[in-house]
Order: sequence, then structure tokens, then C-alpha cells
Amino acid sequence: MTAPARRSAPTGGAPLGTHRAPGVRLEWLDAAPQSRAAVRTDVAGFVGIAERGPLHRAVRVDGWDQFRGVFGGHLAHAHLAYAVEGFFANGGSQCWVVRVADPVTAAMATASLPGSDGIAGLTLRASSPGGWGNRVEYRVGPVGPERFTLTLRFGEVVEVWHGLSVRADAVGGRDPERALNDPVTGSRLVTVAWSRPPEDAPPPLPGNGRLSGGADGLSTLRPEHFTSETENWGLGALTNVDDVALVSVPDCWPRRATPVRRPRTPRDLCGALAPVTRFSTVDGGEPPAAFTAREVAELQHAVLRHCERRADRVALLDAPPSPECGAVLTPNDVMAWRRQFRSAYGALYHPWLVVLDPRSRGADTTAVPPSGHVAGLCARTDRTMGVHRAPAGEVLRLAVDTTSSVDDDTHGSLNSRGVNVIRSTQGVRVLGARTLADADSEWRHLNVRRLMLALEKQITADTAWTVFEPNSPNLRGELERVVSGVLEDVWRSGRLAGGTREEAYRVRCDAEVNPDRELAEGRLTCLVEVNLPAPAEFVVLRVVRTPAGVQVEEPGSGRG
Repeated sequence: MTAPARRSAPTGGAPLGTHRAPGVRLEWLDAAPQSRAAVRTDVAGFVGIAERGPLHRAVRVDGWDQFRGVFGGHLAHAHLAYAVEGFFANGGSQCWVVRVADPVTAAMATASLPGSDGIAGLTLRASSPGGWGNRVEYRVGPVGPERFTLTLRFGEVVEVWHGLSVRADAVGGRDPERALNDPVTGSRLVTVAWSRPPEDAPPPLPGNGRLSGGADGLSTLRPEHFTSETENWGLGALTNVDDVALVSVPDCWPRRATPVRRPRTPRDLCGALAPVTRFSTVDGGEPPAAFTAREVAELQHAVLRHCERRADRVALLDAPPSPECGAVLTPNDVMAWRRQFRSAYGALYHPWLVVLDPRSRGADTTAVPPSGHVAGLCARTDRTMGVHRAPAGEVLRLAVDTTSSVDDDTHGSLNSRGVNVIRSTQGVRVLGARTLADADSEWRHLNVRRLMLALEKQITADTAWTVFEPNSPNLRGELERVVSGVLEDVWRSGRLAGGTREEAYRVRCDAEVNPDRELAEGRLTCLVEVNLPAPAEFVVLRVVRTPAGVQVEEPGSGRG
């Protein structure tokens, strides 16, 4: 019998498995993990309107082509595809996408294949809700007395299913339900169900048709469909996705219905910025319900609250778009919008970007919110330089201009008040990295806030093993060693200020910070001080082990 313990193996001990004589042996093992998996900070979460795909379910997406395969392409009435494309183009490598709609009014398109006796034997159902399913065409061509071929077409996507059986137990054929509904090798366009017992189903009649009855569920769309965590709608579907570190909800603002010709001058964007009263339905979709400015503000507040509750991610918010032709979005308008928010878990970006519209065949451009492109810039900066580096000063790919110009004086005024300005100077660049915290807050810089979140998440992951361990001096020493190891790696990678480790961080887990009354309640505290990159000063963290788990506490009354 071998009994594991919590010390390094003594020198001279026999290796495990080499004992020959019967008896009890002790193998001294280390309870703390010896390897560290770095937490990711470059994963984004997007919530918005898509052509197709599962509703209110977070789907991991590893590339732009995968997004198009699952959720479809660019829409005349939605920003989500533009934002995700901007994310990957600017350096993002992985994101989670949640498609939103009203689940009550959204419907899947269907079609019943009539049998040879005039009664339907099989029912086709679109793989996800939406008006897109109304454009799925099918053709039935029999190849034998008890087998048939089903061809499905959606745009350029064609699926051909040969040798489908009219009965589940027919010899030599494939059961349509099993073949088309297989989660790995099945159809990406439809699912199939027997509409009468398979043993009684007659062969379907040859012919063509199209699915019908699909609905997008957008005309009754409400802000709560984006934000309800109790119903797991929108942001609620991202709640349990631990990898997400950046959140963007680009479709809280209306999408311009019609792209415009690229302007003759950089600022001649009047047509692109006209307000929308009706949306084009050339994509087969229905127009989403319009939100008031107050509803958009409440939606963005909900995004910030989501990030604050999770305490491991930040929200990238889009400032209002420019108003209708003839009006100007003034700096006072932007500041009036910014004053509604106060949180260290979000950042606001202004103005919007001008990009070439993939939906047009010419040189048309369209205005899009910047949050998706900025999320890609954050991901690129995190991977190439580190989360401690401010995501600013770099060119935003795909952007050809901004929807309005900002001069130096206005830039300084907005930046000092926590609005991150995007300007067209030798390329379209993000020239700000402030959070929505107060100007005198230690969390006013986005890179400082995100670095601290990454540290908290890493320490929590690496010390999770301490829960339910005996609360002893040995455990306190082990906890101090593990936390010091995390900070040592961070300091050596250049993410903490200070020329020496003593200047960069300090860790204490002794009797002074762990009085007897705390130990009696099952609490074990590790006091951590870190020297964050300028302009932040020393910030104190309290790493507390409780019976419920490990908690990382920041100074002050609240996290924000």
C-alpha cells in the first residue's frame, strides 16, 4: 500500500514500482502543481444578430470561415458579422459567439415530403431558426423501390444524400434520421424526422420544393434578449464560459440599411450616417426592433454589470454613431453618453469605423462600430507583447477611415475623461486605453485593469488545490511559494515594474496576516503586493482561502 503525503520525495528512496518485499511504503509527493498553464486573455465573447445558427448558446469559433459556416455572412441589418470579421482580421484567434433573437417568435423553416400515397412520410426542418431556412431548396429523386436521393441547396452550399431508405429497417439503405441528424457527419442545413411510423412510410414522390415558415424573431427583439442571465439569453450564455476576457455587443446600435459609395473626401460620409427607419430585407430576414437611446444605455450598463460580476473580463463599448445628415456628433454629445457609466470593467471607443462593405461588389463603404476590431487588437497585443501592454497606437486592419474627425484639443479632452479616441493618422489607429473608472482611480488604464484580472485568475487557478488541505504552517508556506512563483514568472516576462523582485512584488502568508480567529473560521490569507506598470503604484491583493474556495480581494470597498 502506498500512502501519498505532501513533501518532496526523500533522497535515496526507492522509485515507485521497484519495491520487492511485502510491506507498507511511503511515497512523499508534492501536493502543489509543478506546471502552470497560463490563463488566456485574448479570447473575446460576441453577442449579436446573425443570419443563422443556434439561438442563445455560446459557440466557440476559431476563424472567420468557421463563423460563416455556422452563423452566415454579413447582413444588411446587423453588425455582428462585421465585428467578428474585424476581430479575426486584427489578430484574434478564438472567440465565443451568441446569436440573439426572440425565442418565442423565432421559428425554423420546415417542409413535408409527400409519400406515394399522398401522405407525408418525412419532415425536413431547418437546422436553426430564421428566415434563412425559407431559402433552402430540396429535390427528391428515387433510385430504387425502397431507396431515394435527397438533394439540398442553400446558395452555393449543396448536399446530396444517396441511398436513403423509406424505412428504418430496410435492407441496403440508410435511415434518413440517422444519416442526416448525425452531429458529426450529418446535414448542416436540415434535420429529418419521420412524420409517420418508419415501417409504414411510403417512398416520397419525386419533385422539388423549398422549406417555409422560418422566422428570425427580430421584430419583437427586446434588450432583455441580449442581457438576461436568468433566462440564459445573450450575455447569460457567456456567464459560464471561463475563457472569455473581452466582451462586445455591437448590435445594440442599429445597422445602416444601405452601404454608400466610398466618399470623395474622407469626411463626406453624410449618406453613410443617415438614421435608419427601415431595414433592407434582401437577405430574406426581418428588420430588428429599434431601441431607444435609453434602452441602449441600459443594455450597455448590463454588459458592464456582467463583467463586474464575473470579475475576469472587460466590456468594449461603442459610443453612439454619428447622427443623420446635416447634424454633427459633438464632443459634448460623446461626453454626455460617457457620463452615464462608471466602471473599471469597461472601455468606450469613439468614433465608428468606415470599412469596405463585403456585401457590395464595388468600392462601397459602410460605418461599423469599432468594438470588434478593438477586441482583435487587444488579442494581438496580448499574444505578441503581453496583457500589460496598452492596446493602443496600432493600426486597425480593414478600417479605411473613421466616421468623424477629432482634433488634438478634442482628443485630449475626451481622453482625459475616459473616452478612447480612434483617429485616421497614417492608418486608422486606436489612440487611447482608458477604462470608464474615475479619473483618479488606480484602474483608469485598461492595460492595468486587464493585467490585474489576469493575475487574479492565474493565482486562483494555481491555488485551487489548497481548498480542504489542513490549515497548517506547512500549507501557508506552500501557498506563499506558489503565489510567489506566479508573480516571479510575470515579473521576469516584463509585466511588472521594478528592477528587482523585491521592488516588483511581495508575498506574505505568515502568522501576522493569519491570526488564530481567522484560522478557526477556515480562512487562510496570503497578502500580495504588486508593482504595476506606470502610472499605477503598489496595489494590495489579499488572496484568501475559505472553505468555499480561493478568493482574490482587492483594496477598497468594491472591485470597480
